[in-house]
This record gives sequence, structure tokens and C-alpha cells, in this order.
Amino acid sequence: MADLLIRDTDRDELIRDTAEAVAQLLRSESASETKPMLVDGDEMARLASISRPTVDRGVRSGLIPSVMIGRARRFRPDAVIAALESAGSE
Repeated sequence: MADLLIRDTDRDELIRDTAEAVAQLLRSESASETKPMLVDGDEMARLASISRPTVDRGVRSGLIPSVMIGRARRFRPDAVIAALESAGSE
């Protein structure tokens, strides 16, 4: 039965459909791997292209969101960049 389906399918169409299916799987895999991560202040400054003192001032003013894990302050880069973009557009 499977042999019949392959014989009745255009070769180029089969290749195109297979490539599209693989591309969709790769996109979904890469999307699931982009889980929110927490970084320290130095890494957050590097990712946002700002200085560490600017990060610290943003935290004190409430502009930059962060979380405390024990005594360590951590940042979610996507949330920080969204907050900076939002503040820049006001």
C-alpha cells in the first residue's frame, strides 16, 4: 500500500512536501528551545548593550524588572528589553 502511494506521487512534490515537513519540525524545535532564561546583571548589561550601572539604576527606579533568587538578582532578557523599548517609546 505504501509503495503504491509513493509511486502515485510526483517525485518533486514528494521532495518539496518532505522538505517542508522537516523545516516545520525544525522551527517548532527551535521555538521550544527558546525558554525564558535568567541571567545576572553583567550578562543583562551585555545583552542590552548598556552599562552595569545603568542596569542597577533601572532596577532601583523600577524600570528594569528583575527577580531575587536568594541573595542573587537575576533578569529575564526578553522582559528587560521589552521594558526598555516600552520606556523608550513613551
